Amino acid sequence: MREAIGGTWLLGFVVLFIVLFSAYLAVSINYTKAFKVKNQIINIIEENEGFTKSVGDVASKSTDQLRDSTKTEDKIYYYLKDIGYATTKIDEDQCPQGDLFAGGYCVRRVCTSQGAYYKVTAFIKIELPLIWRTFVIPVNGETKVLYHTTDDINCMSE
Repeated sequence: MREAIGGTWLLGFVVLFIVLFSAYLAVSINYTKAFKVKNQIINIIEENEGFTKSVGDVASKSTDQLRDSTKTEDKIYYYLKDIGYATTKIDEDQCPQGDLFAGGYCVRRVCTSQGAYYKVTAFIKIELPLIWRTFVIPVNGETKVLYHTTDDINCMSE
């Protein structure tokens, strides 16, 4: 009888290990995807030499309109939609002194004496169902200094 109870404990430890390992893999995959999204947003802003806002609601545009647009916000939203990035609903207070855009990312333009650079923040949302908690983790990055920007975001000081 003692061996049966010991086997039950061992099975419980194995199940716990599998659950924890699977949770760790899921979180690390989401974190990696958020870094990839942040880097691509930075690349799109640098390619367009600034950030231009979309005309109208970007979320209501068709895929063809987003793909053929010249606005930076449309290109970023098309990329997010294309890779299947789960857009995270972000509160305004999680995006301090920056502009919050559809798709769950923030962009902040910082002006310097040489030009302007952009601080980009993407977010990952981790929901823990057993304890009913949601964690929103920011992933930050910056563009290089752009000397001739064409955009319509207000400048913030360093």
